[in-house]
Amino acid sequence: MVLLAGIGEAVGRLIKGNSYLIVLAALILIALALAYAGRIYMATGTETFVSKDSQIYRDIDYYNKNFQSTTFLILVTSDDVLDPAVLKALEDMDEQIRCNPKVANVTGLHTFVRQASKLAYGNEEIPDNRADIVRLLSSAPEGAAFIVPNERHAIVTVELQGNVDEKDEPSILEDVKRAIEWSPLPPGTSAVVTGKTAMMLEVQQEMMRSMMAMLATAIALMVIALWLAFGHASWRLLPLPIVLAGIIYTGGMMGLAGVPLTMVSMAVFPILIGLGVEYAIQFHNRMMEELGSGKAPGDAVVSTVKNIGPPVFYSMLTTSLGFLSILQSPLPMIHDFGLMCMIGIIVCFLTALFLLTSTLFILARLGAIKASAAAPGRIEKAIGRVAETTTRHPIVVVIAILAMLIGYSIDPLVGVEIDASSYAPQDLPSVVLFRTLTAIVGYKTDDLVVQVKAPDIASPETIRWIDWLSGYERRNNPDVLMVGSVATMLRQYNNDTLPDSKEAIAKAMDSVPPNMLKQYVDDFRTTSVVKMTVQDHPTDVKISGLERVQRDIEFYPPPPGISASLGGQSMMTEMIFGSLTSDRLTMTAWGGFCVLSCLLFVYRGNWVKAVVPVIAVTIVTGLSCVIMLLLHMKYTPLSVTLGSLTIGIGIDFSILHMERYYEEKARGLPPARAMEVATARIGNAIFASASTVIAGFGALAMSSFPILSNFGVVTIIDFLLALMSAFVIMPPLLVALDTWQSGRKAKSEVSA
Repeated sequence: MVLLAGIGEAVGRLIKGNSYLIVLAALILIALALAYAGRIYMATGTETFVSKDSQIYRDIDYYNKNFQSTTFLILVTSDDVLDPAVLKALEDMDEQIRCNPKVANVTGLHTFVRQASKLAYGNEEIPDNRADIVRLLSSAPEGAAFIVPNERHAIVTVELQGNVDEKDEPSILEDVKRAIEWSPLPPGTSAVVTGKTAMMLEVQQEMMRSMMAMLATAIALMVIALWLAFGHASWRLLPLPIVLAGIIYTGGMMGLAGVPLTMVSMAVFPILIGLGVEYAIQFHNRMMEELGSGKAPGDAVVSTVKNIGPPVFYSMLTTSLGFLSILQSPLPMIHDFGLMCMIGIIVCFLTALFLLTSTLFILARLGAIKASAAAPGRIEKAIGRVAETTTRHPIVVVIAILAMLIGYSIDPLVGVEIDASSYAPQDLPSVVLFRTLTAIVGYKTDDLVVQVKAPDIASPETIRWIDWLSGYERRNNPDVLMVGSVATMLRQYNNDTLPDSKEAIAKAMDSVPPNMLKQYVDDFRTTSVVKMTVQDHPTDVKISGLERVQRDIEFYPPPPGISASLGGQSMMTEMIFGSLTSDRLTMTAWGGFCVLSCLLFVYRGNWVKAVVPVIAVTIVTGLSCVIMLLLHMKYTPLSVTLGSLTIGIGIDFSILHMERYYEEKARGLPPARAMEVATARIGNAIFASASTVIAGFGALAMSSFPILSNFGVVTIIDFLLALMSAFVIMPPLLVALDTWQSGRKAKSEVSA
């Protein structure tokens, strides 16, 4: 502490002598950061869930390039979709859509009728009467049930080329929409684009609009919080523009490092506004206090940095360590969120330390700051009475610890949500359309993929095993609606008979159209996939379904030399669920351990100073489980960071309160009196800091994205609990342990 105070004094003198130069450098850096911030891009794809360096990503990438293609769905509504005029209109629409070279295939009611007509009559013409169409559809493949859910609705699938870049998808989607507009439809018939892909593309556009709205909301809430909670200070709104500069720096670093904007990293900027203003308030409050004591501006800035710099640095350091524990998550979107939060708070701390204090020093020298010693207000008095009462009744600590243990015991009851569509605003037109599609079909579908690897996929033993798996799952798994594989394709083009020799298999494969065979077999014929269309369910049921198929594979494994496992999105779903289920408590534990280790180091082994703040904030993480259960909320890739976030940010209140306690005690006050005075003098600053942090998360709570709003609500409650813990739990715990430690130290000195 003495070393940091010496460094703080040196930094204060540096600011005193170079204030104008510091402000000029800050303005130049803002211009550079704005230029790099323009490089930030939005992402919702596989790379946000799986690291590009992992084998899982390489397997999924191979699947996407060889078997999976982006698909748009067109929902056709008509008085009678089986009317020949409707089918011929769909043919015209098909031709318009195929004009885009990046469209690989278009499938719909018209294509099923043409295929059935070829088998029945030897041509692909669409009949001119409805009765023939109905008769042809009765012999169509099982996929027709999804393409034509009823006589008023039909679905057209638009499949893109496998090598289409994700950045090109929005323009292709617009081309499909234009093709629909240019295609004349019969009276009473309409067509709209829907499906998961179209929905997520609109979500990406909404993400940027939502982020700008959140920033505006955060700034408005911050103005209110500063005006009300920091009202005694001159230039009370100054911390806000200073921190906005720090946000710009962070955005520039985000663009420079190529970190994408995801539904998780969207939360970074409102969080940083709240945290950055908290640091700025501490420097601002202490500067006003030093000027109010009659010190000259130069002496005031040196004293400010010397006295408040170390505890704010400790606060920033422990918060960084809380975010550091988030970096161990295997999910890139969570890792990037933790990384940008950690970098951002360091940047905001440095901005408050140098830019804010330099600005205050310049304003003070110019006589623009009128400072006077502020008497304790109603907030300080109320907080002081609470701290004084709980200090005399340490039983509250025992009650709080028991509540924490109960919270952790019920944590497994809090569910996990991995459906990305539930993270998005539910009133977006594409989301509403997707729900409409689900209601029309009668169920929500998902894809389940099994990936098979063999030296030769076309070998009879491989084909027989794939045929067994396809048939077994279709017959015995009630969630499976449709199965497609190389075996089902061979049966379709071989009179519903599976070829039983290598020569017969090769001949049957040659009869399958290449674009259809490519859906199930790669070019090297070493990898094949079994694609199942299944009913979608809540996360826990979905995972049970994946585990069921995995058990079926283990029960009847493929022949020697052949491997089979979940692939594609199925593999990623299982990995995400496992991460969200197991990693959240690990991250919380690591966050607590890192913070405790850091405090033991900076306090040179003084375990009371290290343990008390950690206990105070850990109690809150346990209560957070109770809150989520009561609010019927589930863990998401964002809320899974809640424990680490609460430890990292919430511990600030306890550290700042504790530091002021020891500062007053060093002046000769007894423990209970030192706590009373410390609370009276720093209570308003901590309350103002908490108000700004809560205001930052308030912007999240008001977001149209449920993943952000739910997270914002829980974190606001958590930080209110952390603030309460700093003034209710920490005072009796600190006074009791410090008194006990001082007594033991005094006895040892006497005996020595």
